[in-house]
Parts: sequence; C-alpha cells; structure tokens
Amino acid sequence: MSQAQYGTGPVVTGFDGSREARRAAQWAAAEAKTRGLGLVLAYCTGDRLPPPGSDPVAAPLTEVVPGSAEAEPARLQLDSMAEALQHTDPGLDVRTVVRGGTPDEVLTSVADETDATMIVLGESHTGVFARAMTGSTESEVTTHAGRPVIVVRGDEAPPDGPVILGTDGTEQSAQAAGFAFDFAARHGLTVHAVHAARLPVWGPASEPLLGGPVLDPAPAIPQDVADELVDRQLSPWRERYPDVPVEIVHGVGPTAQALTVQSSEAALLVLGRSDHGGLRRLLLGSVSDDALHHAHCPVAVVRS
Repeated sequence: MSQAQYGTGPVVTGFDGSREARRAAQWAAAEAKTRGLGLVLAYCTGDRLPPPGSDPVAAPLTEVVPGSAEAEPARLQLDSMAEALQHTDPGLDVRTVVRGGTPDEVLTSVADETDATMIVLGESHTGVFARAMTGSTESEVTTHAGRPVIVVRGDEAPPDGPVILGTDGTEQSAQAAGFAFDFAARHGLTVHAVHAARLPVWGPASEPLLGGPVLDPAPAIPQDVADELVDRQLSPWRERYPDVPVEIVHGVGPTAQALTVQSSEAALLVLGRSDHGGLRRLLLGSVSDDALHHAHCPVAVVRS
C-alpha cells in the first residue's frame, strides 16, 4: 500500500488571517518541506456561518467576489503570509489562491485540482449549537475530501511526542495506519496504537444539546478479538517501517475519550473517517468528529 494514493501534489492549507490559520500554515509549511513538496495557501471568499449576532438560520452567508476591491485585503494577507514562510524557508514553493465559495468547497476543489497530498486547517471555534445547525468546516472537509485532512489544534505539540493511531482493526482504520507509520518514519517518532473494545453507547457524550438515550446498535467486540484484528492490521506496516517503534495501548473508557486523553502528549493523532450516515453521526457523534473538537494535539483524519 503506497502513500502516493492520497495524491502527489502540494500541501493545501486554508488561510483567513486568523491566529489559528497562521499556525496551521506554519505546520503545513513544515510538513511540505519534510516531504519535498510545495504549499498552496487558499482563501475562500464565502463563509459557512452567518455574521456574529445575526439570525443563524435566516441570515445570508457573506460573499466577496474574487478580484474585487473587497477581496484585496485577503490577497494582501495571503501575500504577506507567503512572504513570511519563504523568508523562513527560501526553498519553499508557496502559491496563493483566492476563490469564491465556502471553505469546504474551496479547499476540496483546490486539493482535487492540484492532486494535493493533504489538506491542513486551523481549528475553528464554532460551538455546539452552530455545529448542530450548520456543521463545522473541519467536519465538512473531512467528510468530502478524498485525501488526509489535518486540523492543527491544541497546545504546541512536543517535538518528540508519539503519533497516536486510533485503530480497531477494521478497514476504516487501515488507511489511517499507513498514514501514521509514514508520518512517524518521516519525523523519527513512535506509533502508539490505541484501541478499545467497542461497547454500546447511550446518547452522544460530546453533543449534550442532542441528549436523550439513544442506543448504538453496533455490537461489542471482545477484547481478544479486537487485539487479533489490530495485530493483523499493523503487521504489514511494521514490516514496511521496521525502524518505527510501536506500542499497543488499550484505551480506557469510550474510544473518543481514550484518544483525547492519549493526545495530551502527542505530536499527532491519526484517525480513520467513519462512513456512518449523517443521521447516525448526528445522534451519536463519531470518534473523528469528537477528536476534531476536543483533542489536545493536531488531528489527521484519513478516509478509507
């Protein structure tokens, strides 16, 4: 299994001038340099959320026409960020894009056009109600992008922290395992493969607005069966990356909670993206969505 299947083009990152976006751009630039790739800074002229203080249902979304006078501040911010990144690393190829559309539309289209290796985002601060009504950029991009999406969140990650891999031995986490081992090999890090036997879950822990007992119908997986599945999944990656140390960690409590705890000292948390339907995610949440809003380190979501 080759990492090239994700794309061989540049690292694409969303940029809006915020502190979170600047941090994401710096993370993306460092990763592009590690991989010998270029970087694309993309600015979208639309917004998924209405302006602060407006009716979140009725208010129209803001839109700026690319090339217009209103878009000039965005262009100046992009050019300034690109110049700063190239000053730090003169050999880095940085391109900028200003395009109409919402963040998820712009980032996925730019990534598709450039055959991007990954998409990098800064964390957003949309609350529970806003996410329930309109979703979040992170969730929308990870749902629709056909390549790994990294959300740079949490505190400054320790340079020698492990790569936390959330794995259950299923196909959903197979691609994530490959990404985790590849990242660890590039950065000289250890992989901590975290898994917990899945138990029925009552109600969404991370979305109390949607409370009420809702039973997750997925059956529990016995621990010994889960151990065997995980060992089988990791085996080819251990062979391919023999210099990457691996530790198996049995998570305590619900999977999302166990991964959040483990992420506190990690360099990166890597997860597979759930393909459950939208209604089930709305009622129960998903491990990847939960991590995108609660993890203490950058989170990579890799679709199967």
